Amino acid sequence: TQMTLRTFHTAGIAEKNVTLGLPRIIELVDARKKPSTPSMDIYLDKSISSDLEKAKKTARDIQHTTISHLMTQPVETDFATVIKLTFDSDRLKNRACTLENIISVLESNKKFKLKPGNNTITLELTDELDSSAVATLRTKILKTTVRGVPDIARVTLKQENKEWLVQTTGSNLAKVFSVAGIDKINARTNNVFEISETLGIEAARNALINELKSTLENQGLEVDIRYLMLVADLMCHKGYLQQIGRHGIAGTKDSVCLLYTSDAADE
Repeated sequence: TQMTLRTFHTAGIAEKNVTLGLPRIIELVDARKKPSTPSMDIYLDKSISSDLEKAKKTARDIQHTTISHLMTQPVETDFATVIKLTFDSDRLKNRACTLENIISVLESNKKFKLKPGNNTITLELTDELDSSAVATLRTKILKTTVRGVPDIARVTLKQENKEWLVQTTGSNLAKVFSVAGIDKINARTNNVFEISETLGIEAARNALINELKSTLENQGLEVDIRYLMLVADLMCHKGYLQQIGRHGIAGTKDSVCLLYTSDAADE
């Protein structure tokens, strides 16, 4: 099987890498909390799915944008008093962000005062901090979320049956549900553990069957779905995902030696 199963597959219009083949099957039966290439297919509400501009707006609402994504230069830092942030106009436009958006997410921090300029924001420190504390504060500022869903690193639009859908690199099912304009019934992720946490074990069981089936079919292998259902039932029957391995199902089985000993004692 290692010689015949292809590992990576390019899907959609933006060359999204999705793990397939043997590595993907191992991920599934190991019940990994995070797959190596998490991704989502997010279908849009019928009212906006055929409108490209509205679809782009929803995609921007999904894509995770931090302050570091909007900057063009290294941060200028006077470790005694000032941190200066300089922003790229094109990046602000592409991510549909403004200086006002950035100010609104930073103004709650009492460790500095904000002084906006022309595509710049100067942060004047209110307290005297040592250099390591300033560096830590600067890193925290750069990671501050301006808009979007955490963990969604990249989004692309794909047209399917004359309707637009959003494909993502990264997955966060629970937070995506709160984005306006998406079809909550048709938000799909390849992270089975995330489905279990958000939608419950029955949804995870169905997702596990579908993922195993599609992975095998992609390689041209036909396995009776009842075998896949048996594997999924075994992994989910306790109400949470268990891996098939020494830390899960195989590790909880009774030893054949113990069984033999108990049978001999009965006799």
